[in-house]
Amino acid sequence: MSHMDRPGESLKSSDVRDHNLGLVLASLEKAGSASRTQLAETTGLVRGALTALIAELIEVGLVRTSPVDPKPVEVTPPPRARAGRPQEKLELDGSRLAVLGVQFTPDRIHLCVVDLAGRSLLRRELAFRAPYGDPEALVAILVEQMEEVFASKIVGSPSIVQWVFAVPAPVFTSTGVIPIAIDLGWHDVDLARLVSDRIGVPRLGIRVVNDANAATYAEFNSLWRNPETAGVTDLIYLKSDTGIGGGAIVAGSILLGANGFAFEPGHVSVVPDGIECECGRRGCLVTVAGPERVVSLAGLDAYAVDNGLEAALQEVVRRFRASESAAVAAVGEAVRWLRLVLENLVVLFEPQYIVLGGYLAEIVDEFSALPVPVHAYTNPWATSGSGPEASERPPASSAALGALDGAILQARHDLLSSPGPLRTA
Repeated sequence: MSHMDRPGESLKSSDVRDHNLGLVLASLEKAGSASRTQLAETTGLVRGALTALIAELIEVGLVRTSPVDPKPVEVTPPPRARAGRPQEKLELDGSRLAVLGVQFTPDRIHLCVVDLAGRSLLRRELAFRAPYGDPEALVAILVEQMEEVFASKIVGSPSIVQWVFAVPAPVFTSTGVIPIAIDLGWHDVDLARLVSDRIGVPRLGIRVVNDANAATYAEFNSLWRNPETAGVTDLIYLKSDTGIGGGAIVAGSILLGANGFAFEPGHVSVVPDGIECECGRRGCLVTVAGPERVVSLAGLDAYAVDNGLEAALQEVVRRFRASESAAVAAVGEAVRWLRLVLENLVVLFEPQYIVLGGYLAEIVDEFSALPVPVHAYTNPWATSGSGPEASERPPASSAALGALDGAILQARHDLLSSPGPLRTA
């Protein structure tokens, strides 16, 4: 989440200015609005430098001012009038620039346009069947949906300056290449290149991120903004929708590992010499507790073929709540293995919270015996102020939307923390 300079790396004056602009924007993004005095306190910047930075941000349309109505105070005798600048507050604008987010699973595509202030301007969802083992065919479908978004009348007509893709697969942090996507049948796919070959590149580039890490970022941000959990620094996120995925926040930063593949709980080995997994190992958690396994144990294989995995998981949850024996047994078996892994993760990482996504959010009470508080996913529209309530969305698609929200949120935060390119976008 935070960027640390490499040892011995010196900052140029332009870097320092960009950093200070980012401090102002980040403070406004967190506070919603603030006076100049408040900004000076939160950023640590001197008043003169802050005034120049604010003027620049207002000029390029990233910050705006609006007067604050002073509260009437009865004073006797009335004070002498004092001349000076009228009281005003500053707030993040960002309405002229936006980010397009795309999240896809084997049977659904979600798209969303959000401006830099975090306002959701457009959302779309498409049910489909992803062509297995053919990334170019899938990209053709994605591009078609993106072009429909570009042709839409979006509130405020912002310029979409960056695209971010949240994918159900590990992603090299250095290159954005997807080494393997088991559910899609992909190997060594450069998604950004395939997309750019068809429709070019937006002004501030294309990002490709792991969907579970993106969802983890969204959940961390939601807890961090909640006054009751604002001190959160460490959490574990675990979801089950397409396979089993998750992420970890350690000391306030997402755990990525050397290449970006850290924290793949679905491929933790839990059964020595167990069922062979598609990853090539044996006894992975996903082979005994993954969504396909749960659907199969519940007797819903045919239902999944006809309606898709997401709908089948919804049906499992419905039958579980109705105490139908096959669904109860299937969920119970999955929960047993998932609890085992979560108990070990708690010992390894000492999180303050565990957050469950996908259909697991609908059965969160089954994990109440864990030694740390367990939360269901939060509303992925919580910071954007629009979209249907969580109760109106199926559990599996909610996890996808949380990933989409997190991917866009992280892109926005990165752009705002280093806003140099935004001044010319």
